[in-house]
Amino acid sequence: MADIKSLFPVHHSIEALPASSKIRSLYPENTFPNGAYVQLPHGKTRYWLLGPEGGTKLVLIHGLSTPAITWIEIGPYLASRGFRVLIYDLYGKGYSEAPQTTYHTSLFVSQLALLMQYIRWDSAHITGFSMGGAIAAAFAATLPHLVEGKVILMSSAGVHELPPPEESPAQKAPVKSPIPQFQELISLQYEVLPGYDYGVKSCLRDGPIHGLLWIFDKLAGCHVRSGDELQVLIIHVNRNVPSKQELD
Repeated sequence: MADIKSLFPVHHSIEALPASSKIRSLYPENTFPNGAYVQLPHGKTRYWLLGPEGGTKLVLIHGLSTPAITWIEIGPYLASRGFRVLIYDLYGKGYSEAPQTTYHTSLFVSQLALLMQYIRWDSAHITGFSMGGAIAAAFAATLPHLVEGKVILMSSAGVHELPPPEESPAQKAPVKSPIPQFQELISLQYEVLPGYDYGVKSCLRDGPIHGLLWIFDKLAGCHVRSGDELQVLIIHVNRNVPSKQELD
């Protein structure tokens, strides 16, 4: 794909910041091996391909506030087990540019579809965490021919009631991560990425956080690329389960 500017106005990503920027030390461009950029219509997207080229194809989609570093433990582990893993930053997070538009669910579905087309993947299993789960569900429900067979939804968003017309206090406040080591990264994204705050608020107001119950209902009748019925695994974490540090 030609190295051209986005067809739509965008805010810059971490890529545009100096190498000495603190955010780059917290989230290096080479966090994962085999990284590259692709210019998509709504902005340049950063992605990484891990694992053997002939491995089972699997996409990992991160959540609302923390970019692809969310998968720092899981991605390399899956690659070591023989999976071919696609990890990428959603629009407006990390090293992917932030389009100056409404962050509807379809924006993220098309981002993944175009990214898979670019890397010449006909289909893949799809995994998403939090907001990424809602994107994974929407992707599978609307483009099932691009799904290899399975979708895994981890603590998925999307089934909440629609938000009120006016922003709630929660929408106005900066989001926080339940994972302490990522909180500084989130705070720095608010500080140094001009499109981050708007993107988060638009996701909360307009995007794949609310009102997607119809998408989840549609998954029940989906048939994937092979013609087989879509298999869905739902994982929801109990906050009362002790952490590894607590167990130690």
